[in-house]
Amino acid sequence: MRAIARRVTRALRESRSVRPILFAVVFLVVGGAIVVVFESRANDEFETLLDGIWWSLITFSTTGYGDKVPVTIGGRVLAAVTILVGIGAMSLLSGALASFLVERSTRARRGLMDFKSLTGHLILCGWREDMAQILRDVLKTSSDLSPDRIVLVSNVESERVEELQESDDLRGLKFVRGDYHSEATLVRANVRSARKVVIIADTLESSSVSEVDSKTVMAVLTVKSLARDVYVTAEVLDRKFESYLKHVQCDEVLFSRDFARQMLASSSATNGLSHIIHELLGQGSSRSRLVTREIPSTYVNRTYGEYRASVATDSDASLLIGLLTNTGSPNALKIEWLREAQKTSDVGKLIGNMQRVKEIVVNEPVLLPDDDFPISRHSMAIVLERDRTDG
Repeated sequence: MRAIARRVTRALRESRSVRPILFAVVFLVVGGAIVVVFESRANDEFETLLDGIWWSLITFSTTGYGDKVPVTIGGRVLAAVTILVGIGAMSLLSGALASFLVERSTRARRGLMDFKSLTGHLILCGWREDMAQILRDVLKTSSDLSPDRIVLVSNVESERVEELQESDDLRGLKFVRGDYHSEATLVRANVRSARKVVIIADTLESSSVSEVDSKTVMAVLTVKSLARDVYVTAEVLDRKFESYLKHVQCDEVLFSRDFARQMLASSSATNGLSHIIHELLGQGSSRSRLVTREIPSTYVNRTYGEYRASVATDSDASLLIGLLTNTGSPNALKIEWLREAQKTSDVGKLIGNMQRVKEIVVNEPVLLPDDDFPISRHSMAIVLERDRTDG
């Protein structure tokens, strides 16, 4: 309790606003008491200390209701002093408020703000020349996300971010300037309360593939050290960095170059495959998109065929194409699996259980499984659904 009191006292001493506020309070109370002394015998409007403080507050703020007016010479002199001090105080207060708002706006534009109260937001780390389109695609695919719940973390010049923020569909976008692999920068973006962190392969400061991917690995490591359970998706340019990302517990790894190369190879054997993928991701004019859905708890430990039959009777024109197994926080899942694996007194079985836990893949898709495939806990349905925003 004493430690808390000392911290509060220290904070009050260091605060610039404490002394002016304390002066104003003391002035109002003392002024209210003095005016009551002057006026109580000659003026029925000043009978108690509260009457005096009310008059002092109204006069100090230059509001001047006129409900209480001093009639003695001492009261009128005090009124004049209170008005003059109040005019000066209100001018200082207005200037301080305007200065605070201007400074806050300037800091926000330069990416120097802290977002400690922001929760459930998306953090995008890195910069691309097509960042505006990336942000619009993110907003399009995440219907529950708005620009004011996205924090961009990058060393890019603030003027380029301002261009994004001036767009009507990106207005409210938040920006933190600094190294996205720096702990201090991520703390300013409030990574501990974020719902997801997406790290883009950033070639803004270096075109070296190894350097870009090394920064990505450092960023994932920093994020996980600050917020172990936050979901992290990272893009890398060289697949050899995949093992490093898995070692630092990255939840999802994107190989953009590999994907582009595979699409090129597939297009040589299959016509229109790139168009199909484009539509499945909801980027074209298609009325359908590929999404994941929660599976009702009543279907856990039942078969895929039973769940597929129930989905087929739905009227929302959706198509079930598989399961996404082992979804959720990797750390929470591993703790749960380890507890389950240890529920045996047989050493041989325990070793086997531990080995199976080690081999489990988080967020593993199983497309078109057999009807007898068991639906385990932490599974989601992979569904091709009609866009519900479509008429």
